[in-house]
Amino acid sequence: MSANSSQSPSYGDLLETVQYLLEDRKRLCQRLRFAERTIQEFSQQAKHANSLAQNAQQSVTLARDRKKIEKTSDARKPSTWIGGSWLAPSEDILAPAEKMWQDGNAQQALVKVEPLLQRPDLTVSEDVNTNLFISAILRASGDFAQASKYAEDALVIAKDADAYMLASKAEFHRGLSYLKQNRFAQAQWCLVLASHLEGHQDQIEANRVFAEERCRNSASNDPGRKLDLEYI
Repeated sequence: MSANSSQSPSYGDLLETVQYLLEDRKRLCQRLRFAERTIQEFSQQAKHANSLAQNAQQSVTLARDRKKIEKTSDARKPSTWIGGSWLAPSEDILAPAEKMWQDGNAQQALVKVEPLLQRPDLTVSEDVNTNLFISAILRASGDFAQASKYAEDALVIAKDADAYMLASKAEFHRGLSYLKQNRFAQAQWCLVLASHLEGHQDQIEANRVFAEERCRNSASNDPGRKLDLEYI
């Protein structure tokens, strides 16, 4: 036997090599099919995600448009000052009491609204406005100290909830209550803090100017010129 023939692979070796190649080809085909399925799944997921994104964008657009419509509708509602310091309408739950006060029945309105503060389901806005509505009635009735208390309670609730506009409204009513108590410096400070309250600018500015003038024209030892830092 020659040297070349002795080094040639045997039939068994060739068969083993062919079988290995076939198995390797089979594994490659399986991997390719798996890759194709993965790509298809990713493609379907991408389409689904794109559809969700489009739906979300449509929902955002619809919500924005609805909000604009509601805001326009609210802007068309006639606003009325009751008792010289309460701008109605405010909250739906206060509407019956607002109507009573507007008709001249302030005490009935107070009796109607006071139990609302015991409700556990009040929103922050309803809680703040109910306190401020009571404050406004008490102030109009001459109970300035209690009016201040309810306004201060409303301010605490608004601040705890980071409700900026509600806090400004509480400052407005707190300022009016201080003004009635001849605490001019304190009233002026509160009205400055309320200066961005929507729909109240004319009232805020008129009362702020009045408080500033009274503070400036009062005697140097007048308690009304003292700014009580504990309420700032």
